[in-house]
Amino acid sequence: MICELYSVDKLFEIEDVYYVQVPGTKGSFGILKKHTPIISSLEPGVVRVVRNDGAELFFDIPSGGFLRVENDVVSVVSEVITQTY
Repeated sequence: MICELYSVDKLFEIEDVYYVQVPGTKGSFGILKKHTPIISSLEPGVVRVVRNDGAELFFDIPSGGFLRVENDVVSVVSEVITQTY
């Protein structure tokens, strides 16, 4: 699976992703491979990306945003995205 995080001035593209956790408007939820297509609004918070090798990456989206999942590509769009660790 691939996770793409888009902001006005940055693009993060992470390959070999096992799991993505996002702050949905109705609560936090996770995405695994072969997830059904979905579009969702996101609240301000942290996006957690877990790679197949176990490495975890965290991205802050202070203004919220939107999520789209289709064909094993998770796309997060937010005005500002900062990698926190």
